Amino acid sequence: MEIRASLYSEKRKQADLLVAALFEGEKYPSKLLQKMDPAAYATFEQAIKANRFSGKEGESLPVFGTTNFSEAKDILLIGLGKKDAFHAEKLRKTIGNILGRAKCQKSKSVRFLVESFTGSKVSFAQASGIIPETLWLADYKFDKYLEKKKDAPSPKVEKVDLLSGDAKQEKALQSAVERSEIIAQAVNLTRDLINEPANVMSPRAFAGKASEVAKKSKLRIKVLELPEIKRLKMSGVIAVSQGSNEPPRFVVLEYGAQHKSKGTICLVGKGVCFDSGGISIKPSKDMEKMKYDMSGAATVVGTLQAISELKPHAHVVGIAPLVENMPSGTASRPGDIITYSNRKSVEIINTDAEGRLILADALLYACENYKPKAVIDLATLTGACAVALADKCAGLMTNDSAIGKRLITAGEAVGERLWELPMWEDYFEIIKGHHSDILNAGSGYGGTITAAKFLEQFVTCKSWAHLDIAGVAWVDSAKPYNFRGATGFGVRLLCEFLESWR
Repeated sequence: MEIRASLYSEKRKQADLLVAALFEGEKYPSKLLQKMDPAAYATFEQAIKANRFSGKEGESLPVFGTTNFSEAKDILLIGLGKKDAFHAEKLRKTIGNILGRAKCQKSKSVRFLVESFTGSKVSFAQASGIIPETLWLADYKFDKYLEKKKDAPSPKVEKVDLLSGDAKQEKALQSAVERSEIIAQAVNLTRDLINEPANVMSPRAFAGKASEVAKKSKLRIKVLELPEIKRLKMSGVIAVSQGSNEPPRFVVLEYGAQHKSKGTICLVGKGVCFDSGGISIKPSKDMEKMKYDMSGAATVVGTLQAISELKPHAHVVGIAPLVENMPSGTASRPGDIITYSNRKSVEIINTDAEGRLILADALLYACENYKPKAVIDLATLTGACAVALADKCAGLMTNDSAIGKRLITAGEAVGERLWELPMWEDYFEIIKGHHSDILNAGSGYGGTITAAKFLEQFVTCKSWAHLDIAGVAWVDSAKPYNFRGATGFGVRLLCEFLESWR
C-alpha cells in the first residue's frame, strides 16, 4: 500500500473513496472539505441538518454511485462519538475498520481528510502518525502458505492520500508517514517471524533471519553457537535445548556504538522457537501456538531494524537466546540442578518454566559484557499474566520506578499498555530453594511475579524492567488492526521509549 501526504489544493485524479469524520454534536463537516469538494460538503451538511447523521461513535454515512463529487466517486462520513471521550486508541480502531470497509467496497484508492479525525486528546501531529501506521498494520496478513486463486484475488487498497490544509501541515504529515512506515515494517517483520511455523523458524533459521536484518540495516551482529555457549557456561540455554535435535543459538545485535557515552540499553527477548513443555509436557490443546514463544526475541529484532532507520541517539544492544524445548531421552528432567556463570544454582522443578532459564543467561551476558545503564526484557513468560491481564496489556515488573514510568508513558502513547505488578521481596520466598539457591517454579500462585523475581537474581544493573507479553503477543481472532496471530507487541513501545532516551 502506497501512502503519501498531499495538499487539498493539489491537482489529482479522482479517487475511489473519500473519508471524513465528525464528532457527535457538530453541526457542520470540516470547512476544508467545503474547499476541496463543495458537493460532498453539501451532501453531508444536508444529512446532518435532516438528522440522518449525528456523529455518534461507529455511525457512518456512505454515499455511493453518484457523479456529483469531484474528489472521489464515493464518499464516507464516520462518526467519532463525543469529542472529550475521543483518544488515540479509538482512532486506531476507527482507521482499521475503515480500511476493512474500503476493501469490501473494492476501493483501490482512498483519501482521508486528516484534520477531521483530530480533536480533544488527538492532535493533528498525532493523527498524522497514527493513521498511516494503523493502515499498514491493518493491511497485514500472513497468508504465504495459502493456495491463492488467481481468479479470486483478495481486494486491496493500493493508494492512500492523506490530505492536509497547508504546506506546513503537508511537510509534517509527510515526515509522520515516513516514520510510521519504518515502524509498521518493523512490526510486520516481527509478526512474520512469529507466525512462521516451528518447522521453518528454528533457532538456526531465526539466527539466519537476524543476520539478514543486520546486513540490510547495517547493524553489528554476533551469533554464538553451541561450543561458544558451552564455553560461556550458559547453563539455562544448554539445559532447555538439550532435548531437541535443533541446536541453540545466541544472537547479539548492536546499534549506535558511537553513542556509548550516553549509556547502553540492552533489550533481551525470550526466543523459544517451539515450546512443548519438555518432560513436563503441555496439554495438546493449543500447543500449536507455542511457535509464538519466541515473540520476545522477534520483537528485539524488529525493534533493532526500526531504530537503525529512526536513528535515536542511543547505544542499543539486542540479545536473543534461541532454543527449542522438547521431550526426549536427552531432555532435562524435573529435579535436575544447574549452576549459572554467577554461581547461583537452580533446581528445575518444571521443565515448562523454561523461558526464565534461558533469559537468566541472557541477562547475565548483557550485564557482564555491556555494563548497561538499563536492561529491558520481553518474554511470553507466564500463562498467569494472560489470566490476570487478558489481551489488554502486558505485565511490567521492575527494580526502578523511573524506567517503569517511562515505559508506561511510551506504551500509552502508542496503544501498547503496561500494568505494573509488585516486586516485594516476600515473593522470592516462594521460589527459594532447599537443595539449590533458587527453584525455577513456585507453588502456582503469583506466578508472573515469581518468574520476575527469578530473573531479578541474574540482573546486576540498577535499572531493569521485565515485560511479560504472554497475553498480548498473539490474538486468536482478528482485531481492527491486528490480523489473527502475532501482534508484534512491543516494537512500537520500544521505539517510542528509545527515541526519547536521554
